[in-house]
Amino acid sequence: MNRRMMMLALLAWACTAAPAVSAASPPVDDAATAQALAQAETRGREMFEHDLAAERATDALLKKRMRGDSRVRGWITEPKDNRYEVSMIGEGAVVLYRATTDARGILAGATEALAVPAAPTAYQAGAAAARTLAMQSRIDACAKRYNSVVLPAPGATTDAWTVYLLPATTDPAAVPLGGSYRFDIAEGRITSQRAFTRSCIQLKRAPRNAAMIVTHMLDPTPTEVHVFWSLWARSPLYVTTGEDVIWKIEDGRIHRVQD
Repeated sequence: MNRRMMMLALLAWACTAAPAVSAASPPVDDAATAQALAQAETRGREMFEHDLAAERATDALLKKRMRGDSRVRGWITEPKDNRYEVSMIGEGAVVLYRATTDARGILAGATEALAVPAAPTAYQAGAAAARTLAMQSRIDACAKRYNSVVLPAPGATTDAWTVYLLPATTDPAAVPLGGSYRFDIAEGRITSQRAFTRSCIQLKRAPRNAAMIVTHMLDPTPTEVHVFWSLWARSPLYVTTGEDVIWKIEDGRIHRVQD
């Protein structure tokens, strides 16, 4: 057994048998590495909070107002005053329902059903168009159904968006990391897109005091998708990215595991 395989075997044992593996802040080899880690943490948390807001708002609206409404085509999440406004939209991105949550997904105030659909704001129209463009693109799907997270592109001052397509699952034990995609969209066209895995890898939620583990060879450091799925699963995630290079993601923070 070579050193890499031995490390992975020992780490896999530690993830299932021990309460934790010692981790520390990564040695900052260069500014690019530090920036990549910071961006992954920030973007991964944003993805999680937007997705959680959409989930909780949808659940609340289905219980009281929205069930059976065939007009609904999707949703738009927008940060407002440290909260998230979730708008359920129909054809033409008109707003049919609204709900607001905080960053923890807790409903803030009552849900709202609009007697007269409201015309979309510039933000809602732009986000809805970007979402539609990504959803209609060809991908190697790993699930029958996909959820989407639409965020303004970092530092964007014009109509620029980042859309994440994330596999959905009804299995409470599954973490469908494989098949996650990102689309960068500007001025109504896709400027770049990427897959975060080469296969439909599916992790299992770790039991208490344990962690998940995955090998990732497409990037030198963990990505925002790894941060998102760790937060979504409410489980630490170990990511190996190279020979003897192992990272730990916990509570949305990335640390390099030290020898």
